[in-house]
Amino acid sequence: MTLTIALMIGAIIYLSNRFTLYFPYLQKKSWLWIFSSLLILSLLGMIAFSTTSNPLGRLVFILGGIICSLLLFMLLANLITDLFNLIFRFSVGKRALFSIGLVVVLIAIGFWNAYSIKIKEISIPIQGLSKEIRALHLTDIHLGNYWGKNQAKRIVSKVNELKPDVIFNTGDMFDSKAHFGKKEDVLEPFKSQSLPHYFVYGNHDEHVGTKTVIQQMRNANINVLLNEIVFFGELQLIGLNNMIPDKNSFDPHANPNSETIEQTLNSLDVDKQAPTIVLHHRPEGVKYMQGKGADLLLSGHTHAGQIFPFTLIAKLMFGYNSGAYKYEDMDIYVSEGIGTIFSPIRLGTRSEMTLIRLIPK
Repeated sequence: MTLTIALMIGAIIYLSNRFTLYFPYLQKKSWLWIFSSLLILSLLGMIAFSTTSNPLGRLVFILGGIICSLLLFMLLANLITDLFNLIFRFSVGKRALFSIGLVVVLIAIGFWNAYSIKIKEISIPIQGLSKEIRALHLTDIHLGNYWGKNQAKRIVSKVNELKPDVIFNTGDMFDSKAHFGKKEDVLEPFKSQSLPHYFVYGNHDEHVGTKTVIQQMRNANINVLLNEIVFFGELQLIGLNNMIPDKNSFDPHANPNSETIEQTLNSLDVDKQAPTIVLHHRPEGVKYMQGKGADLLLSGHTHAGQIFPFTLIAKLMFGYNSGAYKYEDMDIYVSEGIGTIFSPIRLGTRSEMTLIRLIPK
């Protein structure tokens, strides 16, 4: 926490120095006040109104997220400009233009990366399968302050194009109550689908209200798995609630007083011989899943950091951050997710859904 605050203070001082150089009609203390106020107000707004259903609170949250992203891109643009200036020695005017132009470019790329959904395709061999299954992995859609019914329609449209046999959804369907209590049903596009859709909830669903999210999903004809086993043809599906791996673990994104993955798997009647897929929001507890004979874990949560330089931090924070991994003989796939948190922007990542061809091994 101390390091984070120190970095933010350093960034504000750095930006104030640069803008004093570019726009000297305002003194440095004025720029310090402007940038400090913008950062504090945006952070407080995002924290206070993150799950609100109030339209004004939602607007404050959206503005806060956009301002934070803008400040980050200003910081990146000025750092890049200073690096180029070491080589090319720009005039102050050219430095200002280059920096502002770079901010515009970064914002445009960021919006495009978040809005355009990339389709990934991978093949994973599963022991015990007799025929191929086309499974679509959805995660971290984050319907709420930024994303709503139009996003749900776009997702369903892409699902229809891909024609999967089944959908596996690993949580964080919602991140606020913005669409609750309205006449408009934000999940209405999913009701038109007849294919099986299995869902486990994530940490943002918990913040919004687990019971409400579960009811919303069930009303949309989506199967909610709550620490239980179901079968889809030959596949044994284990759907786990968002929880910590074991009693020796801590994670701020899971309730420390809840059941653990270790305890829950030991309480379930798992058929170790059946081809098995585990759905859990966060890519954790893999050794307990592998110990029960799981063939594949599907997760999300990480967003791969969503925005550079947080993409670098995510690689340090998460043992399984983005893409395909192996743990002994078990496969793991972590999606970067479709939606975004705090800001409708991605830099260094892409919004994605993944078509997984489960093939006989």
